[in-house]
Amino acid sequence: MRVNLLKTIKLAILSSFIIVLLLSLNNVKAQTIKDKVGQNKINWLLDRYKYQDIRGGTTKGLDVELDNNTSKYFQELQDNDLDKKSKDRLAILSMVGEYRVSFEFIETFGSKNNYKLDNPYQSWGTEMVIVLKDEPNYISLQHIMMMYFKDDDGNTTGPYIQKHWRQDWAYEDRKILNYRNNKTWDLIGIQDLKKTWSQSVYQVDDSPRYESYGKWVHSEAGSRWISQATPRPLPRREFSVRDDYSLLSGLNKITVLPWGWIMEELNEKMIYPNEYLGSEFGIARYQRISNYDFSPAHDYWNSTKEYWSIVREKWSEVLSQKKVCLLEEVEGKPMYLYKFNFADEYTKDSDKKKAYKNVDEIVSKFVINDC
Repeated sequence: MRVNLLKTIKLAILSSFIIVLLLSLNNVKAQTIKDKVGQNKINWLLDRYKYQDIRGGTTKGLDVELDNNTSKYFQELQDNDLDKKSKDRLAILSMVGEYRVSFEFIETFGSKNNYKLDNPYQSWGTEMVIVLKDEPNYISLQHIMMMYFKDDDGNTTGPYIQKHWRQDWAYEDRKILNYRNNKTWDLIGIQDLKKTWSQSVYQVDDSPRYESYGKWVHSEAGSRWISQATPRPLPRREFSVRDDYSLLSGLNKITVLPWGWIMEELNEKMIYPNEYLGSEFGIARYQRISNYDFSPAHDYWNSTKEYWSIVREKWSEVLSQKKVCLLEEVEGKPMYLYKFNFADEYTKDSDKKKAYKNVDEIVSKFVINDC
């Protein structure tokens, strides 16, 4: 009885930490939002701050120092004697590092004449990007967020650490994961795959999000990867406040530069199966920082990486199927809460046999068979 009570208390505490982090990225209820504005009532679509409040994160963090040094991967990328594939690989690896990240999204126009534009979204974070795997035709990068919060009196709390999203890159990938709708994915073939790289994006709990593919283009100033437009589920910043559309058709552009990297998104908001609602533009800016102690994040990862490796192994098995359907919640809780709770337990009891059993049970609860 006492053990179950302690587990319940620990889960509640863990949930509160996760909620704090998610609210820092998506704090839509902690501020007053002005009404949406009609697109025909304004002259300048991007300069909307005089008309609308910003939604998103309202927290403040520690001051950071921007790193003026160029990463070793980007320096190696400037070697003109390298073949294209070698440059592609170095461009992907140039995303590794420690960053201040800013996220901005703005709805640009809607299909109907009287469409009301949503409030612009802004948020921030500090996170590190590390290499999970580096193989000739495959690179896996893990994002880990570590944040301190500062209140109005200057008091600091933290660090709050959370395993964030993951991106896997595959060379000349023959099949990509295609999002259908309603948490359903299937595998589709690629015809023109010569010299392309696919980017697979995964949620914080390593469940799938979306995949696309494209080619890298290199110059002295930087390297750019432009994807094909592919469907993807709504991100948290949208599904937490919108229910008038069901998926995004998105095109990504990643630009690797001496000081960091940028990911731009051109997203079309769609009502399944193919009704167009409106468009948005997004930009995530990763600025390299220095003298910021990420050792607590490294400690967290070193104590949980075996567990998350088991999680990835299970998802590789599930996603090899022709079609995958997932539940949104089980017993009122999303998947990430179950996994983060056990990852915390794994830091104290690294029983791999128990971890395999836990991962299998959790994923099996959320996968819908014969969907």
